[in-house]
Amino acid sequence: MSRVPLALVLTLTGLVSLGAAQQAAPTAAQLTGLSARQALAKANEWRGAGGVQSFVTSEAVMFKFPGGQQKAVALPAGQMVIAIAPYVNRTHPCKTHYMSGCQGELVNTPVAVIVKNQAGKTVLNRTVKTMANGFLELWLDRDQTYQVTLRASGKTTTGMLSTQAGSDTCVTTLKLQ
Repeated sequence: MSRVPLALVLTLTGLVSLGAAQQAAPTAAQLTGLSARQALAKANEWRGAGGVQSFVTSEAVMFKFPGGQQKAVALPAGQMVIAIAPYVNRTHPCKTHYMSGCQGELVNTPVAVIVKNQAGKTVLNRTVKTMANGFLELWLDRDQTYQVTLRASGKTTTGMLSTQAGSDTCVTTLKLQ
């Protein structure tokens, strides 16, 4: 029975791992044909992977890849996404949500969300869980102003959201009290 030197086994294992990591590296081609919702999900999945920077504007989900390649996936004509990070103790100032970098305080936390339009009609009333980045994402009709109420861990906060062209896509000012 011949023995393979441990250094060779480790080197081969490292090469196999490196090859798998290279195959899994995010590419712009993986975004082809995706809807804005799918692209946003992919951006959240790719958080911290392969140096991809991703963010969402009032118009598109944007990706910047190592080497300079960029890709935009347009948001639907009638909808916009707003990412909200409710907090209790700490937050960060933000206007544009970076899926690749923004981190909220309340990770994987159930949050009751009520959204009302300008006429006072409830357009959303459900409990969602914040993601690993501490954010919840709301898809809302464009060109509206909404009142949002959030409840988590026995605390409540209320604020206003806008879905106009150029509106903020990252809301980090809603303190639960």
